[in-house]
Amino acid sequence: MIRWKEPGDDSGIVDLVRTELVPLSPRNHPRDSRMRSDVLTRLRRGATLVASRSQRSEPFGFLHMEFRDTTLFIDLLAVDSSRQNRRWGTELMMQAEKHGRSKGCKEARLFVDDTNVRGMRFYDKLGYSVVRHIKAIRSFELVKPLVPFHG
Repeated sequence: MIRWKEPGDDSGIVDLVRTELVPLSPRNHPRDSRMRSDVLTRLRRGATLVASRSQRSEPFGFLHMEFRDTTLFIDLLAVDSSRQNRRWGTELMMQAEKHGRSKGCKEARLFVDDTNVRGMRFYDKLGYSVVRHIKAIRSFELVKPLVPFHG
């Protein structure tokens, strides 16, 4: 099931960042308590969806989003490796985009590490296009329109 984050989900989300996102990133990340603090600070901004077996079970996936004017910004997305390729990431993205549209967002944006080939394929399949490569942070910025284009 996909649901909104509860306070008890924080540890599971931090574990997902540690096990699924940090190993993919070419950048150095703070360890343990500082990383936990950084993730929890980010989660206080915006909204977070989680994928879990039930309303009370620990998340095996999550998506954190923020709203910047008419842009939905996908900040973090992770699904436990044992549950990948089962459409959980896609479902989290679809729910986030639907929520963004309901808040008046006209586009979705995100950053993906330039070494994350699987991530790039995933976002391409969902309709995201590369806007630019940012060498300083070794990432691509991607965008997807959330409203139909009428030209």
